[in-house]
Amino acid sequence: MATQFQKWGVLDSFFKSHTRLQYKKGETIVRPEDDPSGVFLIEWGFVKAYTMTKYGEENLLIVRGTGGVFPLIWAFTGDHRHVTYEAMEATSLWRVPKGEYLEFLEKNPDVLPVILDMAIEAYRLHSERVITLSYRTARERVISFLVTHAKLFGIANKNGSITINAPFRQSDIASSVNATRETTSREINTLRKKGYIDVVDHKIIIKNMQAMRAVL
Repeated sequence: MATQFQKWGVLDSFFKSHTRLQYKKGETIVRPEDDPSGVFLIEWGFVKAYTMTKYGEENLLIVRGTGGVFPLIWAFTGDHRHVTYEAMEATSLWRVPKGEYLEFLEKNPDVLPVILDMAIEAYRLHSERVITLSYRTARERVISFLVTHAKLFGIANKNGSITINAPFRQSDIASSVNATRETTSREINTLRKKGYIDVVDHKIIIKNMQAMRAVL
C-alpha cells in the first residue's frame, strides 16, 4: 500500500506535467467574477483567498503555501463563492484543467486522501475562525491567528522561538480577525511589550508560545 508521502509524490508529478505559471506580489490569480482556469498547486510562494465585504474591505479566508492546492471545492462543485486568490509574494504555480484533474483522481483513487486531508484542514481552520470571531476579544483573536499560523508555517529557531515564515501584513491579520488595522497594530505592539512576540524583517516571531496559548 502506498504511503501518504508516495501518494503526494504521484499528485505532485501529475501537476508538474502541466502548465507552470508565475505571479508577482499582489497579482490576482483568480478573480471573483471568473471561473478558475484550472486547479493549482503552489510550487513555492504564498496565496491568500479572500472575499470583499459590502464596504470594500478584504475578508481573509485562508492562506496556502508551498504544496497547497486550490480551489479545492470548486473542482468538485463548480462553486468558488466569489473568492479572490492573490499572490502574497512572488509565487510559482502549476495549473491543471479541471477535467483532467478530476479524471486523474478517478483513475488514482489512492491520491484522494491527500486532497481530503487538505479539505478537512481548510474546514477546521474555517470552523476555528468562526468560533474565534464569535466569542473572543480582539487580543484573543490576534493571538489565535498567530498560534494557528505558527503551526502552519512556523520554523523553529535554536533559541526556542518560532518564526511564522509567511508574508503577513498587519492588514492581513486585521482582515482575518475582523478588527481595524489600528486595533490590530495596538494588540501586536502590546504582545511585543509583554515579550510574547517580536517582529523582525516583517516576519512575526513567537517568543513565548506557552504564554500565548494560556490566553486562549
